[in-house]
Amino acid sequence: MGLAYVVLQSRPRLATNENLPQGPAIAWLRHTAPAPPKPVALPSAKPAPARLPRPRMPAPVSRPLPAPSIEQAPAPATPAAITVVAPPSAADILAQAKRDVGKIDRDLRKQFPQRGEQKLDDTGFKRMQQGFAEAYAAVPPKWYEASKIEEMGSNASKGSHTYKITSALGTLCVTTGAGRNGETMIGNCPK
Repeated sequence: MGLAYVVLQSRPRLATNENLPQGPAIAWLRHTAPAPPKPVALPSAKPAPARLPRPRMPAPVSRPLPAPSIEQAPAPATPAAITVVAPPSAADILAQAKRDVGKIDRDLRKQFPQRGEQKLDDTGFKRMQQGFAEAYAAVPPKWYEASKIEEMGSNASKGSHTYKITSALGTLCVTTGAGRNGETMIGNCPK
């Protein structure tokens, strides 16, 4: 068995990678620009179409033959004064667009005066946000959340401020600068 293994291992093998997909090699194609078109010489004058001669028939005596018509070439057109109008600049286009939009806005405000200025203070979205804020404020914070601090009021004559502190353990009020010497008082909040 060992001898068969040594013989098989000594034979040369092709280097293959089993992880690579097997298939044809990649052929890279290069994009070449198309050749410019060759100029085609236009004929200066169209040759007259070849007419087949019509067999002549004897004309009746009572009717005269029409005179042969001679085709004349149209007279060459005289060159008229050609004026080239410069295209408008981007600033001109933008100014014209602003004027047009302003005119449209004024027309719409004349047609629909009640729609011009809506009060956005009482929208459904704002009421929903206010409701979420009130619900969040009504629930005390959890043990892992920070305490909520809000100012209840201030007394300018005494120079004191009252703060309401709400934590997971309860609610209390702190009044700064309330005593004779400006000390801080801690106590229950008034209802």
